[in-house]
Amino acid sequence: MCPLTRRKHPEEPETKSEELKRDRGRMVVFSSIIIVLLIAAIAVMVYRDQQRNAVKPVNRQATHRTAQTDTTKINYAIQPILGSTNAPVKIAEFADYRCPYCKTFEETVVPRLQQDYINTNKASFSFINYTILGPESLLAAEASEEVYHQNPKGFWAFHKALYQEQGSESKPWVTEKLLTDTARKTVPSLDVKAFQNALTTQSHKQAIAADNELGEDLGVPGTPAIFVNGKYIKNGQDYKVLKKAIDQALKNP
Repeated sequence: MCPLTRRKHPEEPETKSEELKRDRGRMVVFSSIIIVLLIAAIAVMVYRDQQRNAVKPVNRQATHRTAQTDTTKINYAIQPILGSTNAPVKIAEFADYRCPYCKTFEETVVPRLQQDYINTNKASFSFINYTILGPESLLAAEASEEVYHQNPKGFWAFHKALYQEQGSESKPWVTEKLLTDTARKTVPSLDVKAFQNALTTQSHKQAIAADNELGEDLGVPGTPAIFVNGKYIKNGQDYKVLKKAIDQALKNP
């Protein structure tokens, strides 16, 4: 006869071997459940950690200005501005106080812009530091930032006077003394100690870095770089070219 698996009678007592097998089986099931729960807990922890470390937009810490929220667009509200903030056309210049071409633009083009567009509320003009000529450029930018922080309206007198003080690009001319003297003459209400402290501690370093980064993001090729309603104008330092761009912007606001 073929051997059969014998069914144990319900009342038969378990052998020690069978009892051990039953206990081991329970342990295996219990261990499996614990392992599954641990794996699930680890997976949740890893997911949460990845979410926390995900790349997010970086909010720059504001200095005396409000931080830029979008470095691909010009935030005119935080820059020195000539003219009405409601003007339909917004002109922006990225410039370096040591740049001779920027001085030429300031002395020959800006006055014509004021006469033809700014004074008639057709356009506004903003100045943005773009320091490409070394430590002296940064020092001059620091001074302009502090003057703007203390007296926004007085900024333009200092701005104009600093260009008039411009020396040779190949020789050092930007000094703390020159900047302090120029600021004193052009902004009578100046807090001189605060101004000098700003130069020493570079208190506007982050704002200047933000402007430089903005210029890089916008593809500024050099100085002066002129934008009309956020669009770079090639050869914009030429008044005829710039005028054409402004008139086109006025027709198509």
